[in-house]
Amino acid sequence: MGLDMYLTGEKSFMDDFEDPSKNIMEDGFRLRSKRYELGYWRKHPNLHGYMVQSFASGVDDCREIYLTEPDIREVISAIKTRKLPFTEGFFFGVSQTSDERVAEDVAIFQRALLWVSDMENRVPGEYRMVIYQASW
Repeated sequence: MGLDMYLTGEKSFMDDFEDPSKNIMEDGFRLRSKRYELGYWRKHPNLHGYMVQSFASGVDDCREIYLTEPDIREVISAIKTRKLPFTEGFFFGVSQTSDERVAEDVAIFQRALLWVSDMENRVPGEYRMVIYQASW
């Protein structure tokens, strides 16, 4: 039990109705989307509290929280300036606040930002999203 937190990247592929041969196929089936683990945290309640307060109207119900590029930049800034709110919860644990932890958190979100904003390595009709979700 405890707080598990996931940062996921999702690639979605639009249908090409005019030329179905251009649709992306995998294992003999039309590919609709792919998910990637961009980041994972175990018991980092301060980061979780920030995500819930900033992007889920304070409602902590383990739902997916979709992050835009500006949202990700905001998270990076909050981590760098140590503006994550002290957050408690049943079995949430305690956030580590060392310089190393801050650097790791920033690096995860910077990689996510680079991934979601990368326009050069996309196939036609590909869209990318970054999603935060916690489980507790």
